[in-house]
Amino acid sequence: MTAPVQERPAAAASRGAAPAALLNAGLPVVAFVVFLAVWEVAGRLVNPVLFAPPSRVAEAFGELTANGRLPQAVLVTLQSLGLGFLLALVSGLAIGVVLGLYPRLARVVEPYIDAIYATPRVVLIPLVILWFGVGFWGRLFIIWIGGVVPIIINTAIGVRNARRDLIEVARSFGATERQTVRHVILPGAVPYVLAGLRIAAGRLLLGVVIAEVFLDLTGVGGLIQTEAQYFRADNMLVGVIVLALLGVVMIAAFDLLERAFSGWKDAGRG
Repeated sequence: MTAPVQERPAAAASRGAAPAALLNAGLPVVAFVVFLAVWEVAGRLVNPVLFAPPSRVAEAFGELTANGRLPQAVLVTLQSLGLGFLLALVSGLAIGVVLGLYPRLARVVEPYIDAIYATPRVVLIPLVILWFGVGFWGRLFIIWIGGVVPIIINTAIGVRNARRDLIEVARSFGATERQTVRHVILPGAVPYVLAGLRIAAGRLLLGVVIAEVFLDLTGVGGLIQTEAQYFRADNMLVGVIVLALLGVVMIAAFDLLERAFSGWKDAGRG
């Protein structure tokens, strides 16, 4: 009589991992379907002036896309967001590096940066209107002021946490201050900068909405505010969903970059 053949542990583990992976992949889909179903039922029970089901939101999305209002609004928002992000990145990196390299200057300047970070941008709207008007430059300032501060703070932290042994090696080989910053300090600060960009993404998007709603009613924020005046909840929800998706895409992109550079940093330490 032959003895029963025992299953190999690796084969059993791989066989058990397949249902677990399928379950992990299916749970978000099931949760999303349940969410849409609950939203549909609740939307049909509530006054359409106050809320709208996803079926009506999908129809409104098609209508706004067909008449060109939504694509035009998204284009305006992306233009302001892109330029504001670029300015915040360039100026934030420059200021953050300087504050990281010169601690005495940082002790003087950083309290004011913290005050700017803590101040709600809505209260700056009257001053922005006086300084820049209600057009493009006012919107750009609101977007920039919200995104630049996290980049400054995280860049300064990254510069201060640069590896001293690498800095000493670079200087022992005759590297200048500029070469040390460029080839040693800045590469080491990349993960911190990316973390700052991830934080800044949400604040940049918030700045876009604040600027578009409170200044010249343009872009997706202006579309939401305009539709709110006519109590069109479905059109408003279209704008809200577009902004939410834009924020998710931005944060996900920065998450991927942060993970990639964090892996590179960990591998370098190993």
